Amino acid sequence: MTCSVNPSSSVYNGERITLRCEIKDGGDTEWEYEWRTTSSEKPSNQNEHSITSVTKSHSGDYRCKGRKKHTQHSSTDWSDPIKLTVLDYYFPTDPQPVITVSPSWLSAGASVTLNCRVKDPSAGWTFYWYKMVPFPSNMYYRYEQLPGSSSGTEQDSYIVHGQTHTAGYLCGAGRKDRQYTTYYSGIKYVWSAGQFVSIS
Repeated sequence: MTCSVNPSSSVYNGERITLRCEIKDGGDTEWEYEWRTTSSEKPSNQNEHSITSVTKSHSGDYRCKGRKKHTQHSSTDWSDPIKLTVLDYYFPTDPQPVITVSPSWLSAGASVTLNCRVKDPSAGWTFYWYKMVPFPSNMYYRYEQLPGSSSGTEQDSYIVHGQTHTAGYLCGAGRKDRQYTTYYSGIKYVWSAGQFVSIS
């Protein structure tokens, strides 16, 4: 018997979560479910329970068990508890993402993997990926969104194929389920024997 919560056991006030109770090797048996929680929430007797807009009162431990329908005596043990933490939607300091690149030195034509990390919680973020691109007429640079990331990605990594020049990258991160501000990392460079790629 397993109890889980999606997208994360730590979420922000106002976000949506889904609690799920899963019976290992439950087969095709019809089950009904019982939940226990230290929070104010009263889940139904279904294996999934969604809360569309969590508040601090939903914080607490949740556990569940299953019982075969039409009988009072055939039930599972209680699952281990899962702790849900609902955080206030403000930050004492901005949750600046941290971008890493691998490798940081490369041969021409190699692939580069970008990773973007955000603390507390790590799940529930949408990620955006950018590359520094120079203007052809002067020494200034602009940020160009990488292909396929205009709507954001759930994955916290992005692979750049065929890197041939020294380049700078950064990432942005925002919460998915509500109106949010996107937070941006610093710039991380990938170095090669060449110079910054120019625009033709």
